Amino acid sequence: MTPTPRIFTRDALRQLDRRAVDEFHIPILVLMENAGRAVATTAQSLLKHGGSALIVCGPGNNGGDGLVAARHLHNAGRRVQILLLGAPEKFHQAAATQLAIVQAMKLPVQTISADHQELRDWLAESDPNDLIIDALFGTGLDRPVEGLARAVIDALNKTHHAVLSVDIPSGLDCDTGQPLGTAVKALATVSFCGPKKGFATAAAYTGKVIVADIGAPVELIAQLSFAT
Repeated sequence: MTPTPRIFTRDALRQLDRRAVDEFHIPILVLMENAGRAVATTAQSLLKHGGSALIVCGPGNNGGDGLVAARHLHNAGRRVQILLLGAPEKFHQAAATQLAIVQAMKLPVQTISADHQELRDWLAESDPNDLIIDALFGTGLDRPVEGLARAVIDALNKTHHAVLSVDIPSGLDCDTGQPLGTAVKALATVSFCGPKKGFATAAAYTGKVIVADIGAPVELIAQLSFAT
């Protein structure tokens, strides 16, 4: 029997990351590796023969998950292009480590400029079967999306490409399921540990929700989540 998915709030997810490190001695890099590999596995199932992937990454842990996914897709023989929302020096801690890895592997990485020309170039040259992986913002976002980030999300929503979101569609409020000004409309979302509280009313943004195990202790999941 498949267990009932556990539902998470923003605060619970913050506690889960912190306590996994502090109480269970699981480095964030381990959780990130598991998360990114799960995203890559789902991406492979969505990509048709010969399809490539564009991974759009913010500077936080969500972007780090996307960088891990890019690495695993590359290792699986897929062509990847990575676009960064912010200069490389804005990436810190675990996300910076993941960026250093893909740079050492010489994967194609560009920083999105103010006019997001890099994104527009990829869209113009891409094949309809190519996939976009949204790794801009995670569940911690609690303010309106503005500026370049908003322009990028709006551009993603105007494409005909399938979009796979990492943990949560970027711009979606984790707890309310409402867009924070704007939000990615994904074909599917790989949601770590369990669905988010706001997903109950956000199907138009999340698409199909695939729950992925990232190695968080079941004791923490039971304490910090609730059943549907």
